[in-house]
Amino acid sequence: MAGAIGLVRGLSLLTWPEREEAALWRHLRDHAQAATARTRLFNRYVHLARSVARKHVRRNGMPEHVLDDAVQFAFKGLLEAIDRFDPERGVPFAAFARPRLNGAVLDGIGRLDERGAQLRFRRRAERERLQSLMPAGDHDLPTAIAELTELITELALGLMLDAEMRHGPNDVVGLPDNGFDRLAWREMQGLLLEGVRQLPDLEQTVVRQHYENDLLFSEIATMLDLSRGRISQLHKSALARLRKSMKAVR
Repeated sequence: MAGAIGLVRGLSLLTWPEREEAALWRHLRDHAQAATARTRLFNRYVHLARSVARKHVRRNGMPEHVLDDAVQFAFKGLLEAIDRFDPERGVPFAAFARPRLNGAVLDGIGRLDERGAQLRFRRRAERERLQSLMPAGDHDLPTAIAELTELITELALGLMLDAEMRHGPNDVVGLPDNGFDRLAWREMQGLLLEGVRQLPDLEQTVVRQHYENDLLFSEIATMLDLSRGRISQLHKSALARLRKSMKAVR
């Protein structure tokens, strides 16, 4: 009897992810829970999107720098697939999404002009970050200089987040050569990541999706069902909050 109970519990654990996903698809139809459900579904299938992008780049013998663009096309296709999927048809989402991811990547790659598209994307992402942090209104010179100092601090935090979220904990790319400085760098990154974990949910989602997955503000807006301007505000608020938390520790 005990063995049978143990088997039932084991089977329950195996089927739990499917139950959890079914709940997410139900929540996606509920406006109050749609943004959270969409984000969790995106995170659940982000590896599928990356896999499809890598497959096309390798299969077509494309240079490595094209992979970043292919991943972005796959992410866009994933967001569209999530919003178009009907779980009541009985088709697994991965089977539904894969041809759409393939199409999104192929269409996007077909429009690439060597490295130009990647550079344009990076500049667009950096411009979004900068614009979201720019002070509003007219200011006198001392005030403008003070705000510019704050802006530079927040941009530096953004760059550190970008570096940390792109590389594993054992990857020393971009770290100082001096051992003491490297330790200080890692301690600062640790404080920064702890600060990210303490952010309000929406701000944390914006920071993680923008810096970890390279989603543009417009794509995060689609994910969270918010305006692009609101995403910009959340990004600015998150970096300002991180700056204050790190200054308090220092």
